[in-house]
Amino acid sequence: MQRLPSPLRLVLVLWLLLVVSGCTQTFSTDVDSEQKISDTSGNFDGNLDVGDQFGSAIINIGDLEVDGVTDLAVGAPFDDNNGQNRGAVWILLMDDDGRVDIHQKISDSEGGFSGELDNDDQFGSAIATLGDLNSDGFLDIAVGTPLDDDGGTDRGAIWILFLNGDGTVQLEQKISNDAGGFTGNLDSDDQFGRAVAGIGDLNNDGVMDLAVGMPNDDDGGTDRGAVWILFMNTDGTVSSSQKISSDEGNLDRDPDNGDHFGSAVTAIGDLDGDGVIDLAVGVSGDDDGGTDRGAVWILFLNSDGTVDSMERISQTRGAFEGQLNDRDQFGCSIANVGDINDDGNNDLAVGAKLSDDGGDDRGAIWILFMESNGEVVSSSKISDTEGKFDGSLDDGDHFGGAIASIGDLDGDDLTDIAVGASLDDSGGADKGAAWVLFMSSIDSDFDRSEDGFLSVFSGDLLIQQ
Repeated sequence: MQRLPSPLRLVLVLWLLLVVSGCTQTFSTDVDSEQKISDTSGNFDGNLDVGDQFGSAIINIGDLEVDGVTDLAVGAPFDDNNGQNRGAVWILLMDDDGRVDIHQKISDSEGGFSGELDNDDQFGSAIATLGDLNSDGFLDIAVGTPLDDDGGTDRGAIWILFLNGDGTVQLEQKISNDAGGFTGNLDSDDQFGRAVAGIGDLNNDGVMDLAVGMPNDDDGGTDRGAVWILFMNTDGTVSSSQKISSDEGNLDRDPDNGDHFGSAVTAIGDLDGDGVIDLAVGVSGDDDGGTDRGAVWILFLNSDGTVDSMERISQTRGAFEGQLNDRDQFGCSIANVGDINDDGNNDLAVGAKLSDDGGDDRGAIWILFMESNGEVVSSSKISDTEGKFDGSLDDGDHFGGAIASIGDLDGDDLTDIAVGASLDDSGGADKGAAWVLFMSSIDSDFDRSEDGFLSVFSGDLLIQQ
């Protein structure tokens, strides 16, 4: 090993800076601790019944009770209040340790909800926040009811719930084939409302808008799926809409039969910096690399809800290097978890509820650190065997079937995550559960060439022969 002359050292320092700037920086994150919320855990004393599937949907609803702690809404779409599988939403006012302080149930018979639900509607299958839509000082939410029969069997619907500060419903507005000013064409078994997300004010009219997943839409072929962009009015009705599918919305790549495009949906902010909010869409039946491994499509939107361009993330695309297996259904859920590695791009948490880490269908989530072009910088997996998750998962739990970013719940300046496990058996078969994951700090490193390396030591460059 030899020391180089000063001029040559300066040249090599400059060259090293160029090399390092071209290296790929990788990021990873793990679970620091976790808290389970179920029929038997987390100070939750709401009444769950066998088969309720609490945890099928989960969303951050901000600090509803104004105590400085983020609160949650959790779906239980197979709740039987007033009839079979009519569904419910639980409003959970939280403590900063991930346990429940107070709860309020919204169903066909509770919580001030006066809308009409029918058997098997599955109200609570999806939940999204709309901000304070009617400017009354309280948060409002959208609730998916994908098996609603307005206009035909299982066409689906959305309920807009204008909330009070205690989590009860002040009033509601239905959006369906027959209600709410929605003029889009729905067919039987489309399941409009299987996924839903608030996407900010896409068309700049001062009102929050919605994206609604419809994974069984048949545009172009069977169960290819679709997403509807709903431009909203302040009263919860629809001003106008734009469909994105194989036939509409300017997709430059059609989903395949059985892809279920629209299985999940979330806004990812303005990823490409063009002034328009972009969208991440789950495609849980995508077959890249193997049957039903799943995918996420990043849609760079225009302000009218059409697609300007797109990027696909799957086993074989989008620079994603994680290992997926057949039937994992990566993309069954998605959440924007903010810019957790401080690189200027919002990152994603993606569910793979049928992952077999540790046992059949226990489930997993992936944290995707994103590039501005929609590709993945690096990823971390959290499951029964990875990511330092110490919670107990059983076969068939479907951990990762729902995900929400919950901000910094415990005040350690790190983003925390809530994860649904809808087939958890705590207290009874398929009662369901939600996990609060307190995350650890981000680790980062550079990928370097295997041909050799340069090192800087005490201001001198040394060449490794």
